[in-house]
Amino acid sequence: MLPKEYRLKKKTDIDIVFAHGRGVHGNLVGIKVWHIVPDQFPKRGYEKNQLRIAVVVGKKAEKRAVYRNRIKRQIREVLRLLLQKNKIRHGSMVVVFAKPGIIGSTYEEISADVIDTLSRAKILL
Repeated sequence: MLPKEYRLKKKTDIDIVFAHGRGVHGNLVGIKVWHIVPDQFPKRGYEKNQLRIAVVVGKKAEKRAVYRNRIKRQIREVLRLLLQKNKIRHGSMVVVFAKPGIIGSTYEEISADVIDTLSRAKILL
């Protein structure tokens, strides 16, 4: 599980990332990144050095909740380990979403794709 200070929970914040962020896509996951500009949404109270991450697995990827939750746990674990090693750059909001091809992938394949996609999004240090 991601540490509490890094979680992006509110639907409004996720909507802002999808509306104003830029997307980078891998084979198994896609990432939307919005580099925080506090003046753009002054009432939200964003800070320039924050890092917030959300993981989304929709019903298009898998209709059974058991498998969606497993995929979310695996992606969160990859992100948690990267955060533990201070490998993710602060100052942005990130939404990681699973693509339909992720079903049946191993943890190693998911990990490699998440790391590759984050590096192409210029989020990794």
